[in-house]
Amino acid sequence: MRAAVLHGFGDLRVDEVPDPEVGPGEVLIDVSCVQPSVTECMLIAGEPIALHRRLAEALADGPVRFGGHEFCGVVGAVGAGVRRYRPGDRVTAVETLTCGRCAACRHDRADACGRPEFLGFTRPGALAERVVVPESAVVPIPAGVSATAGAAIQPLAGALHAHALAAVAPGESVLVLGAGVMGLLAVQVARRGNAGLVAVSGRSPAKLALARRFGADLVIDATTDGTEGEHPVLTAILAATGGVGADVVVETAGGSPGHGLSGVDTLELAARCARRGGRVVGVSVLPDGAPAPLGLLRERAVSLLHPRSGAGGYSPSGTVFTQALRLVARSDVDVESLVTHQLTGIEAIPEAVRMTRDKTRYGAINPAQVRLGAGWGQP
Repeated sequence: MRAAVLHGFGDLRVDEVPDPEVGPGEVLIDVSCVQPSVTECMLIAGEPIALHRRLAEALADGPVRFGGHEFCGVVGAVGAGVRRYRPGDRVTAVETLTCGRCAACRHDRADACGRPEFLGFTRPGALAERVVVPESAVVPIPAGVSATAGAAIQPLAGALHAHALAAVAPGESVLVLGAGVMGLLAVQVARRGNAGLVAVSGRSPAKLALARRFGADLVIDATTDGTEGEHPVLTAILAATGGVGADVVVETAGGSPGHGLSGVDTLELAARCARRGGRVVGVSVLPDGAPAPLGLLRERAVSLLHPRSGAGGYSPSGTVFTQALRLVARSDVDVESLVTHQLTGIEAIPEAVRMTRDKTRYGAINPAQVRLGAGWGQP
């Protein structure tokens, strides 16, 4: 089969690779649609963020299959012992694969697994025609969810994790810094999740218009002037909250300016925009060694939180992935409007990575998607 292979930082190619073999308890998925995540694109470029050192060590030994944890597809085959899936089922998969053997997993705390694997990072992912994953990681996609939405469900799961971690109480104010894909998903989740005032800041008029459509009460143009030299977002959120600040700030804007992001100062802005005793949820991927305003956070008693990865569960009746898919299936959250660029064919993966690395240049919101040959049919 063909798959994306990283030959060195910045050198991603589509090569012929051996067909994956399905072992006991595993599921082979024919990929229908895949999108490279922003984090994957940063790592492919060699940026010093989490997992960079591990990838560099792997590349020192030769080319590496890398990337592809945001995807959907059709089950092509199942291994011995698989009971929940059969060929033809439409599915996606969770990116964090727990070991099932460590003390945390044995005590039903898989979120604290000490030896997790990561699909597309530490094992081959779905930037390929086919991918093999454990049955435990597979998530069925309900009727009414398109391949476009199915491939984009992982970021929505991340937005749900962030909202749950912030424990937004009914009527609490939520400020979202950044109107990219994660920011716009955070706005929708906050609007559906008991928040009172929902505010969002950004620099793109088109994205801010989407935020307003998705239910934001206050849309802040981050390029305007603030009051007496203050940041315009701080000025606006203080005015909207009677000088108190937001109960919760979801920070999605930080990261490399080369990717159209806002650098490393957004964490300090988030701390200033939060009320005393408020919460900041850090969603953006900042470089290793990025400064953190610890003194400011301590002075204001502001909690800095980071959402977990993976499906996770807050209810016995479903995981975050199943809930994300429910929200899409019943049109509570719109992910398809965020998908602005779609390419066709496995050979388009390097171009999708280039577009996703520089979404501002291409006018993209969501990562660029690639549609492959696996038959999805109609939703």
